[in-house]
Amino acid sequence: MLKKVLLGVFALIFLSISGAFFLYKSVKASLPEVIKLEDYKPLLVSQVFDRNGKKIGEFSRERRVLIPYKDIPELVIKSFIAAEDDTFFEHKGINLQALIRAFIANMRAGRNVQGGSTITQQVAKTLILQASEKTYTRKLRDMLLAIQMEENLSKGDILYLYLNQIYFGQSAYGIEMASQTYFRKPAKNLTIPEAAMLAGLPKAPSDYSPVKNPIRAKERQRYVINRLHEIGYITKEQAQEYIKTPVKVYLKEEYEILAPFYLETLRQLLVQQLGEDVILNQGVKILTGLDLTKQIAANEAVVKGLKELDKRQGFRGPLKVLEEESEYATFLEKQKKSIIMESNPERTILEDGTFAEVDIIKKGKIITKKVNEKAVVSNLPSYLEVGKDYEAIVSNVNDAEAYVEILLPEAKGIIELESMTWARKVNLDVKSEGNEIKKPSSALKKGDVILVKILDDKFQWRKTRGKNIPKIDISKYLAVELDQEPLVEGSLLSIDQQTQDVLAMVGGYSFVRNEYNRALQAARQTGSSFKALVYAAALEKGYNASTKIIDAPLVYKQASGEEGQGDEKIWKPSNHGKEFSGEITMRNALVKSLNIPSVKIVEDIGVDFATDFAQRLGIFSKLNPDYTLVLGSSSVTLYEMTKAFSEFGRLGKRTRPMIVKKVIDTKGKVLLENLSLDARFTNEMTQIEEKFAQKRKEFEAQDKDAENASPSPFFFEDPDQLIRPEVAATITHMLRGTVEDAYGTGGRAAQLGREVAGKTGTTNGYVDGWFIAYSPQIATGVWVGFDKEQTIGRGEVGGKAALPIWLDYMKAAHTGLPPMSFPIPDGVKIVKVDAESGKLANSASNRTIMQAYIEGTEPTAAESRSEETTDYLKRDMEE
Repeated sequence: MLKKVLLGVFALIFLSISGAFFLYKSVKASLPEVIKLEDYKPLLVSQVFDRNGKKIGEFSRERRVLIPYKDIPELVIKSFIAAEDDTFFEHKGINLQALIRAFIANMRAGRNVQGGSTITQQVAKTLILQASEKTYTRKLRDMLLAIQMEENLSKGDILYLYLNQIYFGQSAYGIEMASQTYFRKPAKNLTIPEAAMLAGLPKAPSDYSPVKNPIRAKERQRYVINRLHEIGYITKEQAQEYIKTPVKVYLKEEYEILAPFYLETLRQLLVQQLGEDVILNQGVKILTGLDLTKQIAANEAVVKGLKELDKRQGFRGPLKVLEEESEYATFLEKQKKSIIMESNPERTILEDGTFAEVDIIKKGKIITKKVNEKAVVSNLPSYLEVGKDYEAIVSNVNDAEAYVEILLPEAKGIIELESMTWARKVNLDVKSEGNEIKKPSSALKKGDVILVKILDDKFQWRKTRGKNIPKIDISKYLAVELDQEPLVEGSLLSIDQQTQDVLAMVGGYSFVRNEYNRALQAARQTGSSFKALVYAAALEKGYNASTKIIDAPLVYKQASGEEGQGDEKIWKPSNHGKEFSGEITMRNALVKSLNIPSVKIVEDIGVDFATDFAQRLGIFSKLNPDYTLVLGSSSVTLYEMTKAFSEFGRLGKRTRPMIVKKVIDTKGKVLLENLSLDARFTNEMTQIEEKFAQKRKEFEAQDKDAENASPSPFFFEDPDQLIRPEVAATITHMLRGTVEDAYGTGGRAAQLGREVAGKTGTTNGYVDGWFIAYSPQIATGVWVGFDKEQTIGRGEVGGKAALPIWLDYMKAAHTGLPPMSFPIPDGVKIVKVDAESGKLANSASNRTIMQAYIEGTEPTAAESRSEETTDYLKRDMEE
């Protein structure tokens, strides 16, 4: 009997050993090939820089920047060794003691609660096996693969893979990106307290996040620092000092808010040119033409201008209403929490794990501040900023003394009636001027939740009150004004006239609200801004600034129906002011933006030629084939219009708006350079380019010596010369008049204090407002309007709605730039003429101007060509 039992035991042992052996062989046979260092090609973040080397964005699937092992500081390596695997440099891939310890803990818990994995095993699991399940089979695979890795790779190689691969939270992969994300510094500059905090993250990046869970992050950091002491890397005194050291951490930098429309356009173009893998995975360096400082100025100008326009449309009412005062505290507490978490990307973790700014948020409640408790109390809490918008509660409306009191988190403010007279009910059919509210209660009542902008941390009554000062202690009040988010949209595009860089692009009020890029995608009627293109075409046809045109009522009749048998259609173009000027020079007609002289010009030079001229300048949108073309009835993008005006300023040279200067891979190889934004419109532009290519062939094939041969207005030895420099310089000089003349529609642009040429544009019913203008250095276009076409308000012409945005931006954009004058090419003469008649100035002239003329067309002592060629233009249509 005993013999049988022993045989059974030996058989069981044999089978167990055989099973284990075959399991070992089976698992080992299924192991993937050990990674070679040169084969390690992780997903990397591609970084985007402006033309001055400032980082403006990222494209990636995983935000990772590779760092060589030799560049990883020793203190960082020691911190991770202490946190994850203190025998790393001794073992051969597995730590049997740690495995036994984990096995016992798991047996006691009845489930897998602890691992004994070494750093090598973690690399095997995440990088090669890519498995996350907790099973004994997977653990065996980890162990076997770890042993193989130790045989094939050095310890430095394994640490290189580990520290570049692991995830740290906040979308950061690898130690270098983690350092840049949490501390905004490269890994080589990390301190031991910072390195210890990062070393504690891989175990559970979310649970130990220093920006979300500072107490747990501090606990984990304390553990790592103590382990550094226990292992012998640092002394006890050093450990105590490091634990006490405050650590400043940061939220992930949101580059998208800086130039979101630009970045999205850039991403689409680069993916189209190089593919998603290169842009999202390979960590390329992208150098762009954007100027971050100017982009920020553009963002601010658009927001400010749209808000001002929106206020002229009226007040849409409170965001919500709190009926009971008991609701106030809850609302303000919620606001405070939200503002603190969103406003400041910087957090300082103290020794006890709390933030220096405020205590830890417990159950949604923020406890008292821990810094500056003895400082002089300010009306403005540290988390609120002057110039920013916040939701506030109306606590008191005082009609008798014309002011409103509001409540903000830990602050209160006053709105004076004088700053909110705009807050009438919305009525787009009535001008804002003359319809201001007379008392605060016309717009607000107690309990209203409104948007306010903080103007100053101390309130002062306006001087216009004189001695009628309300008897209220204002020492604890902020100065605020009523605000609201605009519904109207707008866009801005800016181009460097020398480098052709796209300096700034704003596609709308908010990218978060709507990603639609109105600078590139929205084709809208251009209004009178299109006149500049037609007037330039007329210069090519022999007109000059002094050409006389009759501004008088005009009627066009056209039969409709089959074979002209239907009812007769009548079109009566009119000027904006419904008045007529009689005989007027071409220049003054442009400066005043008169419609009837413009219609007569396009009728004379021909719609086809005007269309060709516009298309030569890069207009690819469909243009209406009738006289309304000159009045801007065609829908065109801001991109096309800004580019065409830029070409005027460049003496007719082609503008290729540059969006990418270079794309460089991780080895320094240039993958792409000098990519123009035109690439986005390849399909739209191809047909027009083919049309002009064919015309060039026909022009070049003609006999230049033939009697009927004539020079082309579009083709020159330089293929990038689109129109004659003389024409471009002359139209530029005429467009300066819209800014410099007292009655010019763009007069406000003169506040820039530099030479400016430009044109306003307003469509019927005040649906669209435009201002496109350029200095010798920068060309910028602005459009405003609703996405769904409707009026933006009675009287909201381009010079009122769009020009202020242009001006605010251009003032900032020209900071530090030297004053320059527009170039005058050979073949152009500057002549002093009578401002009204266009003839040579003399002692009888009331007002004189300096005006550019193409040589041979300038007025002389005798009558100019304009007197000889305007008979047709003076004809009354009824003759």
